[in-house]
Amino acid sequence: MVGRLLAIALFSVALRAAEAPPLRHPRLILTPERILALQAERETVRKDFWPAARQSADDFAAIAIPSMPQAHNRYRTFGDTMPALGLAWHMTGDRRYVEAADRWLQAILAVADWDGSQNLGRSAWAMGAALLYDWLHDVLPPATRAQVRDRLAAEAGILLERTSYWRLLSNHCLIEVAAMGMVGLSLQGEHGRAEEFLREARTRSDLIIEHAPLDGSWGEGIQYWQYGLGYFLRYLEAAKTAGYHDYYPRYDWLRQTGFFPIHFSLPGSPEETVNFGDSGDYGYFAGFLHYLPASVYRNGYFQDYGNRTRSRHVYKFSWLDFITFDPTVAPVDFTTLPPFHHFEDNGFVVMRSGWNPDATLVAFHCGPGPGHRNQADPRRIERRGFGPGHAHPDINSFSLFAHGRWLALDPGYARPKWTRDENTLLINDQGQVGEGREWLDYMAFQNREPAPRILHAVSTPEYDYVIGDAGNVYPDEAGLQHFRRHLLFLKPAVVVILDDVATRSAAQLEWLIQAQKHAERTSPDSFEIANGGVRLAIQPLRPLRHEAHIATRPMRASGTDGELTTLSLEAESNGRMTFLVIMSVLPDLAAQPPETSFNDGVLRIAHGGRSWRIAIAEPFEAVDPSVPLMTVGAASGID
Repeated sequence: MVGRLLAIALFSVALRAAEAPPLRHPRLILTPERILALQAERETVRKDFWPAARQSADDFAAIAIPSMPQAHNRYRTFGDTMPALGLAWHMTGDRRYVEAADRWLQAILAVADWDGSQNLGRSAWAMGAALLYDWLHDVLPPATRAQVRDRLAAEAGILLERTSYWRLLSNHCLIEVAAMGMVGLSLQGEHGRAEEFLREARTRSDLIIEHAPLDGSWGEGIQYWQYGLGYFLRYLEAAKTAGYHDYYPRYDWLRQTGFFPIHFSLPGSPEETVNFGDSGDYGYFAGFLHYLPASVYRNGYFQDYGNRTRSRHVYKFSWLDFITFDPTVAPVDFTTLPPFHHFEDNGFVVMRSGWNPDATLVAFHCGPGPGHRNQADPRRIERRGFGPGHAHPDINSFSLFAHGRWLALDPGYARPKWTRDENTLLINDQGQVGEGREWLDYMAFQNREPAPRILHAVSTPEYDYVIGDAGNVYPDEAGLQHFRRHLLFLKPAVVVILDDVATRSAAQLEWLIQAQKHAERTSPDSFEIANGGVRLAIQPLRPLRHEAHIATRPMRASGTDGELTTLSLEAESNGRMTFLVIMSVLPDLAAQPPETSFNDGVLRIAHGGRSWRIAIAEPFEAVDPSVPLMTVGAASGID
């Protein structure tokens, strides 16, 4: 009897499944309704986007398909570009785009291994093929459609096994989860494993959203913010248009992350950004990364930034810029935002004298790799940390950009990663934990307590003041008790750094600043970094006894031309030492360094027609470390 009832129940389920109408195509990002809207707007509000999108499809259809042993880095761009063919078909009805899509799909189906750089190649090809499968479902040859369906299921099965619950703050996690989810969405109702892929993508997406930094920033730097978010956004939008799930309302990080590249952007060159983390060579800055959040959250600043930084040339995401641009979002000038911003969870601070091309920008980093919220998560160790591997051992490091030039340089994407390449301290020849490998050993970094922290971040019209406490980020061999960096930015062109360093015993300290081009000694007690006619005058005032060295060495990094020049100030400490260094931007060869004096705890600076009186307190253990050691008197004009 029980068996008969079970058989009836199973038959009933099967009957309902057979009666259920098949899911329509396309439904992922492009839908029939959206296609009609895009067709209607192609020559009006989207006319600035359509030529590049179509040219991208034309170029991709025309190129000779190379021999591809696997989907390694060089060929990932094919997966990113393939959807342009599907878009062009829907916009024009030209069959040559379908034929080109069939050729490309057959070509990647013939590649036995879709791995490539730890699943990144697999994810790129799976994402592109899944969108073409959906967008051209009813016009592709049935044999191609069947082959793509089976291959997508096989590749998503590999992603299901190989992706992990950890590294939630890495581009790899976002990319792999997005690809697995996109395959599940494309195969819904057509393959038995589609729901399995979707369930796992939903679980992992929820974890990504739950652990995203509270401040909208990204610890791997701008390049990997672009890379991971570019995939994840495609999956989020497809999940919504397919009617599967709307992730947007609870994704607070996405609601604010557009401000991350805005505040990291360089004065006068918004498409270029601060080099913290593994930042690259600005190969693209995809407009859709701002257009889609601008549309979802009705954010005019994001819209304006997207308008100013999107590629005007044909590139692999021209098709996605065309689709996601929302003409109903009115742009709001992003340069009306405050020039000072503190990303509190990850410990990034960006200070600037303005947004104009001649402005000075100072960037500072002092925070735990996964952000303060994740650093305190009780499951952090169980989940093997959250990443990010593309971060640097750069705590209490700064960089300085002025008049269109890097003067104090973060070298950007470097392999391996060393503290000696950053603008911070070496202590007893020791850099910070996690250094020395191709990728940062983020678990070594995260296992040290207390974590690095910004203790004070204040902006006034005259100056900005930041205090960073490095915590326990140096290895035990360094013998460090504390390293607190006070950075005072006297607008528009003077930076004062006061380092309070305490060690358990006598120690060798090395204060570092990196130059992209040229550094030299200009007098017994002063130095200069020069880049393209713009100069940075450097005046060490404390310690009185130190040795200065300037050395140029080969350096493979995105922010260098193959070499890095380092100015180092070396001093012996008996357990407590203060570095006091004044840096001043000199915009041309005629500009003179400031006049300075430091007597009886009072620092006086005269520069550029202004003067400052700064009272400097001696650091003592009893003093609250979050209290500024430098007190700025009102700036005044001078004759």
